[in-house]
Amino acid sequence: MFRGYDELTMDAKGRIGLPTRYHERVLAECQGKFVLTVDIREACLVLYPLPEWELIEQRFNALPSSNQALAMLKRRLMGYATEISLDSAGRFLVSPELRQFGCFEKAVVLAGQGKKCEIWHKPTWDALQAQLQSADFSAAELAQAIDSLAL
Repeated sequence: MFRGYDELTMDAKGRIGLPTRYHERVLAECQGKFVLTVDIREACLVLYPLPEWELIEQRFNALPSSNQALAMLKRRLMGYATEISLDSAGRFLVSPELRQFGCFEKAVVLAGQGKKCEIWHKPTWDALQAQLQSADFSAAELAQAIDSLAL
């Protein structure tokens, strides 16, 4: 559902406009309803269409609660999870807590990741891209990663 890269502006109230190329699809597939939460590895937010999030939630609820690491992960991911809807202008509101987590100011980046999209503070995204550009991955690591994609 989500592909590509978009530089967006968050307004003073914390609203971000979903790019118009997604509007028709998200209205058809999830009626403009999403769950916005924190990423478990990076300092970004993740936007899931509600039906996709419900599958994730089911998997989390099926996990054993006695595992401390899983409990901490669930606490973080589900604890920040916020149900949101697009308004009539195609915008969604990012709560102050989630804005603080992502260090959001005005400039944000939306990076499509297939069934979800990541939302980044633009300077953080730019720093990550510079880091990736200078990263020294071995040929074996790259081959293994590509093979796992089954392209």
